[in-house]
Amino acid sequence: MKAPLGKLAKEKDGYQVVFERVFNHPIEKVWNAITNPEELKFWFTDIKLDFRPGGAITFQFRDEEKTASYGEIVVIEPPNRFAWTWEGELAVWELAARDEHTTRLVFTYSKLTADYAVNAPAGFHDLLDLLAERLDGSEKMYPFGVADTAGEHNKAQVHYADAAYAAYPELLKHQPVVVEKVLDKPVEQVWRAIADKAQLKQWYFDLDDFKPEVGFHFTFPGQGHKGAQYIHRCTVTEVVPQKKLQYSWQYEGHPGYSLVTFELAEMGNKTKLKLTHHGLETFPQDNADFAWKSFTGGWNEIIGKMLPDFLNNVNR
Repeated sequence: MKAPLGKLAKEKDGYQVVFERVFNHPIEKVWNAITNPEELKFWFTDIKLDFRPGGAITFQFRDEEKTASYGEIVVIEPPNRFAWTWEGELAVWELAARDEHTTRLVFTYSKLTADYAVNAPAGFHDLLDLLAERLDGSEKMYPFGVADTAGEHNKAQVHYADAAYAAYPELLKHQPVVVEKVLDKPVEQVWRAIADKAQLKQWYFDLDDFKPEVGFHFTFPGQGHKGAQYIHRCTVTEVVPQKKLQYSWQYEGHPGYSLVTFELAEMGNKTKLKLTHHGLETFPQDNADFAWKSFTGGWNEIIGKMLPDFLNNVNR
């Protein structure tokens, strides 16, 4: 993500997130983009506005059910301030011209319950990215309310979840899976086991290919508890030789984006390995194969048994 994260805070009436963006466009153009339904339909969704303080707003989702939700306009102060409610939450858009070609936006979304304090900020982060693209001339229509099976819009959710859980532990409902294991092998040998394709295929999954290089894409098949077949799609995101290996973890045809991190620490002739899997809450929660319990069991088997067994036999 190129844009900075919004800042989450806990207030008396709930949680709020504040975003700041700067657009290389005049303030009148930005105002039009956030108030005109003919512009909103590109980067947000289909919205009906009774454009007056107290006027009704209808947000039309683009899912198969054509779900609708409702709000009310609170403030209209062209071209500087626009505020509306949405199902009890409050959105405030504040614009300031830095010069005739540049506009600063401060967007505050507040009155969030704990259940929405993690997911809503990530969603608005993505919408602001789409607003920037629209201002630059994009004519793509965002499928608001439709699951993003490519997972691009779920990346922000992982980052927001980590930041929110660190600041407000009471929000932590979907803990990352963490498995730690002390292995009776030196760190160089453990690194080869997790970073060398030939060795990975012997104890891990049947990877189509693998290189410990940032940006490298790889896939592998997997099976669920009741025989469902899945294709895992991964991209290497961080490599620190003999210390850290991280890659994204997604499922073809299913929404969700998560991160798997292997961290190695040298302990003389032994190695402490820490496996962390973040972002499980982005996967469909009505599928038992994507449940926290399923991942916990799987990673404990992989790190606690399969990897040690391989290391104990690899050089015999």
